[in-house]
Amino acid sequence: MADYTIRVYKNRDYNAVRMLFAEGMVEHIPAAYAYLLKLPQVQFVLFISIITLFLISRSYLLSLVSLAIVLTAGWRLLTSEYHQYVDKCQREDLLDIEESYMASNNSCFWVVETDGRVIGMVGVQSAPRSSEVMVLRRLSVAKDKRHLGIASALCQKVMDFARQRGYKMLTLETSMIQVAAHKLYEKLGFEKTDVMIVPTLIGRFTNFSILTYEYRIKD
Repeated sequence: MADYTIRVYKNRDYNAVRMLFAEGMVEHIPAAYAYLLKLPQVQFVLFISIITLFLISRSYLLSLVSLAIVLTAGWRLLTSEYHQYVDKCQREDLLDIEESYMASNNSCFWVVETDGRVIGMVGVQSAPRSSEVMVLRRLSVAKDKRHLGIASALCQKVMDFARQRGYKMLTLETSMIQVAAHKLYEKLGFEKTDVMIVPTLIGRFTNFSILTYEYRIKD
């Protein structure tokens, strides 16, 4: 049995929570990049670009170097997108966690602690304009502390919190590349109810989607 404690967030956890969120998000960059490189439309654009350059330059070396430059630029662009998303979240609910999650009886934030270190977290808020739906947010567990049942325990904490307050449904959003998270939610009884393409030019071109999961709370 893992030796850890799930407790309510305290102000002293602020920096650790923001860092844990950032680290968790950046971890998804390699999987997202691999997904992009496997897309036929991306491969087609790369192929046409390299062939065109070769026909103009008649140089295999220049074509290969250009391909390496394009791939590196793509990695940096994707990394920049992820960091911008992290910055956006840290300017929103994670800017003032106390106000966002602890100021209301219908929201809360928990951290997982072991040996004085914050290794996991999750938050829950009442859905806007709804008295029956709660939203699970910011679930994250440190990379070296996974597969110990911590994420499941955090989800159960949120499910119990919502049930105790009389809510009928728990919902959450996750990206298409977070396969391990999908398996966790489905194992806990969540059902996938919607798939939305990210409404940006890159999102539409790559069919990068956000999945919505819902859990119907039993009395």
